[in-house]
Amino acid sequence: MARFLYAVMGNTHGHIMRSLAIAERLAARGHEFHFVGGGRVPEDLAGRFPCLEVPVLRTAAHHRGRVSVRKAAGQIGARVLEVPRVAAQIRALIGAWRPDLALCDREFFTPFACERAGLPCVGVDHSKLLVACDYATPAGQRWAWRLAYWSDRALFDRTKHNLIVSCYHPPLKPERARRGYTDELLPPVLRPAVTEITPSEGEKIFCYQTSATSRAVVEALAGSAREAVVYGFPVESDTREGRVTFRPFDARRLLEDLASSAFAVINGGHNVLCEALHYGKPVLCCPVPMLFEQFLNAWHVRAAGWGDFVTRLRLTPALLATFEHRLAEYRAKLVGNDFNGTDRVVGRVEEMVEESLKP
Repeated sequence: MARFLYAVMGNTHGHIMRSLAIAERLAARGHEFHFVGGGRVPEDLAGRFPCLEVPVLRTAAHHRGRVSVRKAAGQIGARVLEVPRVAAQIRALIGAWRPDLALCDREFFTPFACERAGLPCVGVDHSKLLVACDYATPAGQRWAWRLAYWSDRALFDRTKHNLIVSCYHPPLKPERARRGYTDELLPPVLRPAVTEITPSEGEKIFCYQTSATSRAVVEALAGSAREAVVYGFPVESDTREGRVTFRPFDARRLLEDLASSAFAVINGGHNVLCEALHYGKPVLCCPVPMLFEQFLNAWHVRAAGWGDFVTRLRLTPALLATFEHRLAEYRAKLVGNDFNGTDRVVGRVEEMVEESLKP
């Protein structure tokens, strides 16, 4: 059996849930794991896997529902200065624990340490799509694209072999291979809890907002004839405002509400998007301004016919009603798609570690 060092960005649940889905599947087959990560990673992994806690590099600092470039730049500068110290801690772990392969889900420090230690490091995430694939960039998103693309190129593009998990697959850039990269596009990874729930066609609207200042979205939901359940706002118990019910975060209950909804209104984060599509739910995306990855996800949702998006947080009841009139069309486009690639991704990771263990 093999030993894996798994480095994970800990500023959102999405990275952690994806890495846990992979690690727990492989651990059940006898492989060993040691994690590296900060933020929520140590707490979420407590009692499951050992973890070396490191600082988190957040490239998207939010302020009033938008990305704050100034705050993000300050965080980046602070983390870059910590590279020598933190990379040394990770190299010490590599020397003591002797892993066979490192996996990295958008964690900043580990690729530096693996390069110095001579440990193969494979990227497993969705964000790498930003730098590895060709896609259209509308004129109104050029500045957001530049910010996302160049920050990812500079900070997170140090893994030469990458498994890019995504519900859509733009063509890979051929010049990447000439620069020594091996990029593979694979279907999304879903956590086990998602596949345990059987979807049903309900009447309520499911809403998940990672920016709690998105009151305009809630106001649009309040103008709908449907009931709505909203996650992402800081409430300690169910709180009702007219037809809208705010619920505190509960991973299982959130999935049950999503699986029994009529459709989903989300920012555009990849994990919850894939979960909604897996359940056959049309998606209306409201990307956070200046967060280009969310816009790119939303743009491909529209292009595939799985739903639509608005490029601002000011969703209106009229736009919501227009979306609802097309639900049958969106549902028909979702039929026959397989949005669960967990087995394929796990199998590919096993193939890669077996290759690395050959004499």
